[in-house]
Amino acid sequence: MTSVYVFDLDGVLWRGESVVPGAPEAIARLRAAGKRLFFLTNNSSQPRRVYVEKLTRLGMPADESEIATSASITAAYLQSQGAAGKSVFAVGGPGISDELGRVGINVVTVADPEERDVACEYVVVGLDKNFRYEMLQRAQQCLIRGAGFIATNRDGQYPVENGVIPGGGSMVAAIAAAAEREPLTMGKPEPLGLQLLLQLAGVAPDDAMMIGDRLDTDILCGNRCGVPTALVLTGVGTREQAAAAPEGFAPTRVVATLAEL
Repeated sequence: MTSVYVFDLDGVLWRGESVVPGAPEAIARLRAAGKRLFFLTNNSSQPRRVYVEKLTRLGMPADESEIATSASITAAYLQSQGAAGKSVFAVGGPGISDELGRVGINVVTVADPEERDVACEYVVVGLDKNFRYEMLQRAQQCLIRGAGFIATNRDGQYPVENGVIPGGGSMVAAIAAAAEREPLTMGKPEPLGLQLLLQLAGVAPDDAMMIGDRLDTDILCGNRCGVPTALVLTGVGTREQAAAAPEGFAPTRVVATLAEL
């Protein structure tokens, strides 16, 4: 029996600032049944406390310990690599700066003119709605000089109320092209974030379920970890795509809404 549910956020619980109909009721029902819930997002733009505030505002109260973002996963990885005290050039929102700062990493951005010439050991790239040429150039130069290259995620699109907008993967692609380097990716479909949550919960993969709206991130991540998966049709993925999905990308279940869980 499933005891742990891991939810993607964008396209599953909300689109932009609009809650997905039925999501709060589904979350409340699972909590009332004693299930343990986690929230795993590729969006690195905001600190986890902002997601706590948004979940609460939209009727789905959560604790920061239940949330993992591609930025918090990146910070955990860099900490494990002994990066505390080192400098990282960051392209992305406050979520990256907040998480890296928590583990003692010096975060450098183009908004820091006094640190323009600081040598950076890593370049970390995520969603940045203020992305501009100066960032591209600084990241390129750091990478040419040998800095490690980390993408919080490779999502090319990000779902909002009326469609999609460019995601963090768009910034990553531009920097990868400029530097002629490919990054190490932290977010889904890479398994690290989901593995960390399974360890935190103390459960085997088949005691959990990964719920998401994308075959190439959420579902592939769950499958790579041996976790049963559910594709919910309130975001990017469609029933037709799921039916035609190649091995590794096919969900265990397809649900129209979270009410079917």
